[in-house]
Amino acid sequence: MKLNFKEGKGDKIHVLVDGEYYFTVDRNYFALMDIYQGKEVDGDELAFLGQQAERRRAYNCAVGYLSRRDHSSKELLLKLHQKGYKESAEYAVEKLKNEGYADDERFARMYVRELINIKKYGKRRIEQELYRKGIDREIISLVMEETEFNEDELCSLITRKYLRCLSDEKGIKKTVAALMRMGYSFNEIKSALRKIAGDEEYYFEVSDE
Repeated sequence: MKLNFKEGKGDKIHVLVDGEYYFTVDRNYFALMDIYQGKEVDGDELAFLGQQAERRRAYNCAVGYLSRRDHSSKELLLKLHQKGYKESAEYAVEKLKNEGYADDERFARMYVRELINIKKYGKRRIEQELYRKGIDREIISLVMEETEFNEDELCSLITRKYLRCLSDEKGIKKTVAALMRMGYSFNEIKSALRKIAGDEEYYFEVSDE
């Protein structure tokens, strides 16, 4: 079988086998593939070149995702699979991890800050979200141990979003349920409600029943 190539748009190089299109790769990587016009290859060599080209495309695709925002390893694998890189996804992600571009511990720290500052989630919900992202339990434990949770932030959330609901028992129960879905424990919620009540003549009596 005979290899030839031609330039495509941008930095793309299209490789042909016996005159038929076979794969596309970027110019920088093409320079490393030892392909020249009219090169003769057998089936094994051709399969190897095809595999290398797909791995490069998967890697470049993952780099593109990371250029827009950080991702966990699991997210990258899923997105690459969805793009059709089923055989090359793991290779690309491992390469990015070895190069330091994909780092689940760094991602977890960043994501925890986002969940606290933007979503206002409590500890339990944050742990669930990290697990959903495919973060290893050891990393979750490490990052959560480093993270401080301030009761004043919970009080601020309740005052801003739920204060109008605290005038009766039904509203209080709905507030507690909503906050527990956000990852706060019953004891955390009860303590915050008592702190909000302060010296007022009303008192938030809540139950975990």
